[in-house]
Amino acid sequence: MTTTTTTTTTTTTTLPRPELLAALVAALLGCRPVVETPPEQAPTVAVPEDSRPTAPVRPAPVVALPDFAELAARMGPSVVSVVSRLPPEPGRKSRRPRHGVGSGMVVRADGQVLTNHHVIADATSFSIEYADGQQVAGRVVYSDARLDLALISPEVAEAERPVLTLSERIPRAGEWVMALGHPFGLGDTVTVGVISGLARDHEDLGHPEELDPDGVWSFIQTDASINLGNSGGPLVDLNGEVLGLTTAVRADGDGVAFAVPAVMARKFLDEVWTHGRFRHARLGIDAVELDDVPGPREVVRVQRVAPEGPGARGGLRTGDLILAVNDAPISRLSELAYIGRLSGVGVPLALQVQRGPTLLAVSLIPDEAQLTPPAGG
Repeated sequence: MTTTTTTTTTTTTTLPRPELLAALVAALLGCRPVVETPPEQAPTVAVPEDSRPTAPVRPAPVVALPDFAELAARMGPSVVSVVSRLPPEPGRKSRRPRHGVGSGMVVRADGQVLTNHHVIADATSFSIEYADGQQVAGRVVYSDARLDLALISPEVAEAERPVLTLSERIPRAGEWVMALGHPFGLGDTVTVGVISGLARDHEDLGHPEELDPDGVWSFIQTDASINLGNSGGPLVDLNGEVLGLTTAVRADGDGVAFAVPAVMARKFLDEVWTHGRFRHARLGIDAVELDDVPGPREVVRVQRVAPEGPGARGGLRTGDLILAVNDAPISRLSELAYIGRLSGVGVPLALQVQRGPTLLAVSLIPDEAQLTPPAGG
């Protein structure tokens, strides 16, 4: 409401009494009674609620999606199809051989391919089909059921192949990933999603039959679509580095898939190229998981210490609680086994151990496990 002030002149004008003027204004305009302002004070103007200053409205951030097409084009030449010849299915009248299709990735310029063990485990023979369409007979360099990893090679290397890079970093939940492979024999298939979780073990996967229950598992979980035939294919980040090998899905789930971490795949390749086999680390202890101890999580307790083994040499005792390995808290046997395998034979492990009320630091140096039957082949 605008108030107009009239300047008085020398002419005297008779005005209504103040109290009558206030009442008249209130009656006509529905306002509060007007209180006269002292001459020395400036008049106060009321500001409507909807016109008061407010914080500026910030526009929503603009987020650009990754260029998945460019990423797929860059990764595609290094992804292969592994076609296996399988024996006839037991119990069926037909004696025709069967065929299976899996995926893999080139890890050496001479055409060597990394894939899952279960892709070629039952094959009587198999071939490798490269992205350029060339299909060649393959052979096993080394295969390990306990890691579900296999290194295969063309019988004859005929061309130099583009190689994928295996990442050395641990991925983070929520980051973008792309899976490449040949689900159901459909070549050059790409799917995208995010990392959904880390450190999943055999129990988390629902105990799939194709994986060794005695295996060493710390899977990456993703919601990227993974299907039969994707096994062995790469799961890559936005930089084109391999974070894992797509391996399995939950049979009772939807969008719950798993990959062997690239850091374990790197360890596998280093061991095979250096020693001709993967040397499984032995800690020399038997342990169990406990969930009936005070605290927010399960712990691992030592049940037995093998005489003169790595655990005994490090000073572990029956009843010790292993709380952390190399500064990583653990609550599962699978975590202890995985860190030991990843660290390797002869590499010290720093254990945080609780013995009664006392916390101890124990250094344990694994030796090589003698596996029966031996892993590989």
